[in-house]
Amino acid sequence: MTQNTFKITKTFIASLPIPKKRTFYYDSVENGLILQVTPTGKKSYYLYKRVNGQPMRIFLGDLEKLRTPEMAREAAVKLKMNINEGEQPYSRKYGNSITLKQIYDEFMSEKKGVLRPQTLYNYKSIWDNKLQKIGQKAIKNISSDELKVLHKHITAEHGSYIANQSIVLVRTLINYAIKEGKYRNLNPAVAVKLNKREARVRYLTHEEIKRFLDLLYQYDNLTTRDAILMLLYTGARKSNVLAMAWEDIDMDAKIWKIPQTKTSENVTVALVEPALDILKERRKYTDSPWVFPSVTSQTGHLVEIKTAWNILMNKANIKNFRVHDLRHTLATYLIANGADAFMVKRALTHKSLQSTQIYVNLGVEHLRDKLNDTVEKMIKISKE
Repeated sequence: MTQNTFKITKTFIASLPIPKKRTFYYDSVENGLILQVTPTGKKSYYLYKRVNGQPMRIFLGDLEKLRTPEMAREAAVKLKMNINEGEQPYSRKYGNSITLKQIYDEFMSEKKGVLRPQTLYNYKSIWDNKLQKIGQKAIKNISSDELKVLHKHITAEHGSYIANQSIVLVRTLINYAIKEGKYRNLNPAVAVKLNKREARVRYLTHEEIKRFLDLLYQYDNLTTRDAILMLLYTGARKSNVLAMAWEDIDMDAKIWKIPQTKTSENVTVALVEPALDILKERRKYTDSPWVFPSVTSQTGHLVEIKTAWNILMNKANIKNFRVHDLRHTLATYLIANGADAFMVKRALTHKSLQSTQIYVNLGVEHLRDKLNDTVEKMIKISKE
């Protein structure tokens, strides 16, 4: 018997707290009956049972349909009998026509409050812009060949990274359907070979950084301007900077404690004086809990700076440069200024030196500048 086993009653259900992640409670009366509670407060019944040797969690209904635990137990008993007589339970809710869109909607609803808002935002953006058409199809009718063609098309139109992310989302959704017992077959997205990601070697040159900063200092949206400057001054990831909260900043110690970064760890970032100057100025004029607030965002803070970024890149005549490349830029100039790989690793909150090695390699151009200067001085000495 599992640790979360209780006699499920109306009183027990009413007493349950809203969890931080999806939680299951097992009924001690009817074997296999499960009550699921999500971070949104939604409660649903499932039956856990092995079907053809495979463990499955099969949806029975939410509390609107199964209003009492007794009704849920009756539904569980009936489903067990039907399975024993040969019913295929994975198609109970949708029959054989479950679409990718139906799974997407359920997945996004369940993961709200579990995944980071930025992650959900990215999923929605990919879905809305790349997967709407295929989303209307039943999963059983989506083939590996079709996904390979889609991947190739997105790669040609939007690049390797977005193409990979699109297929990864399809893979994630179908795996979710399989796990929930709503689709029973192989995942066609597994057969799609993702594009090999080559390490980018793009950073701002001396001339580019001058044009970039000259324009940025004059940008009329102060919140966006300050957010971009903070990206450059800290080398932090965009999602972390845009979600920067005042409660995570210690102005006296000159540090920023980022909660739950990409590496799933809390990390501390040293704040340089220009970054502190931005924070001090912004603190004078805002009561928001966010450093970079937004009245149009559901999160309450900036979530995207794409429009401003494109304007700056066009006006500065800077090509093939992404927001993320500001991290490359800071790291490269750190190396050129004498920092070693361990210092860059710490500054960029990498878990391993392997991730940092690209920036060490990027420092070669700056090293050449130093070498040229040194050799010229040596030659000058010889001529004196």
